[in-house]
Amino acid sequence: MTVKRVAKRQIAIRSNRRIAMASAGAKRGRTANASPTKQFFVDMLVRDIELKDTILDLLDNCVDGILRSVNPDLKKRTPYRGYRADIVVSGDQFIIEDNCGGIPIKIAEKSAFAIGKPDPIKGADAIATVGMYGIGMKRAIFKIGTDATVDSWNDDAFRVRITPSWLRAEDWKRLPMLRLPPGVLTKGRTRIVIERLNPAVKAEFESEYFARDLREEIARNYALIMDKGFAVTVRTSSDQPVPDAIDPNEFKLLRKRGLAEDQDGIAPYLYVGELDGVQIEIYAGLYRELPSEEEREREEETRGSTDDAGWTVACNDRVIVWKDRTRLTGWGEGSVPNYHGQFIAITGLVLLKSANPELLPLTTTKRGIDGTSSLYSKVKDLMKEATKGLTTFTNKWKKFEEGLEALYQGSEYISLADLRASLKRAPMRATHKFSTVRRFAPKLPVPAAEKTKSRVSFVALKSHLSTLAIAYFDDVAVKPAEVGEEAFRREVALYQEAAE
Repeated sequence: MTVKRVAKRQIAIRSNRRIAMASAGAKRGRTANASPTKQFFVDMLVRDIELKDTILDLLDNCVDGILRSVNPDLKKRTPYRGYRADIVVSGDQFIIEDNCGGIPIKIAEKSAFAIGKPDPIKGADAIATVGMYGIGMKRAIFKIGTDATVDSWNDDAFRVRITPSWLRAEDWKRLPMLRLPPGVLTKGRTRIVIERLNPAVKAEFESEYFARDLREEIARNYALIMDKGFAVTVRTSSDQPVPDAIDPNEFKLLRKRGLAEDQDGIAPYLYVGELDGVQIEIYAGLYRELPSEEEREREEETRGSTDDAGWTVACNDRVIVWKDRTRLTGWGEGSVPNYHGQFIAITGLVLLKSANPELLPLTTTKRGIDGTSSLYSKVKDLMKEATKGLTTFTNKWKKFEEGLEALYQGSEYISLADLRASLKRAPMRATHKFSTVRRFAPKLPVPAAEKTKSRVSFVALKSHLSTLAIAYFDDVAVKPAEVGEEAFRREVALYQEAAE
């Protein structure tokens, strides 16, 4: 037997031996551990979400409770009136209590405390929520502390505790459901108390600014829901009296009073329809007067840090993007200019609704738009169309500031409810791109002086401006634009005199 044949035989023997050993191991029931440790899973779940966002997740659950248990008529102006959530943030504990219907016992047993939704509800029983993954309440608890008590009473009253020992254990044992002690809650309420706060959370809750910032965050992100009657309060101690409900941020646009739909005048762009199974509404226009040249320059210096311009996007009434002025909402894309101080009067609102939240362009934190979403790409095309129309309008008027005062005469602010009502009156027409979406494009006024005047703009030394300001007006504080205009007027007069 040659050396090569001996080597091949030895390789074959070793291979057969490995196969036999693997077969024997399989027969003995050996398996490889492929599950994550609980600590790793919990850490990864909370790593990429801000503390305030986890509290908003809990508010989402409150609204879901109303939709699930009460099924209000969402066509009404204030379908959530009478429902509320009261929040306490302190260095010792976090509490949120609501009267939004409670958690049904079957949902508590099956999915409320599970990580993920075992069986997402679809069809006629689905509710227009923003929760997709079934992690909101658990993620909030894990983020805030290590000892939580959840009390709720819908059809049956119960208590569930998540303890430090349960969190430290490697397994995922089912949580005991205890009978709720008498007098703790009334029917239809839920209370979550989280103690043994994580050190970073404790430090944030003890900050003098956290409660204030949380109120501002809720006023923005829950503006549409609170405008429909839902009340939210935030205080820093359970011993304090419950404060007044947070006032929501308003969305309003300018429109000329009594404007006929075929007349020139200040009015918003309107879009309504359906794309990829999602109901859409878009409103875009002016929320204030156009800026003067002086204000535009000041805005450029401060980079528009305090203005209220930009696009807001909401999914199932939860605000996901707030007053954005970047490429995310179409600024600087295609023929749409980049945002700058000239456009501080422009704002827009996008409303996306679906009983199946998986169709919405949401990120897992529900605080961002999925930029790869085909639906959002289509919606952004419509947003850019409105933005382009409004920026073109402002470009025309920046040359003729003397006509701005007359431009706004008879204009008034209209609310979102009034904007929605105008969808029924305005002559809506199908858009060029999407036959399932109808649009109203206003006839924004054009400056009458545009036909006879042009804007002249140039840079001059400040010392020269000061010299001419004193010479012309005997006042060094005169605006540069006035000095330039006077200098130009005098130069033209001299030329005309010489020509004669």
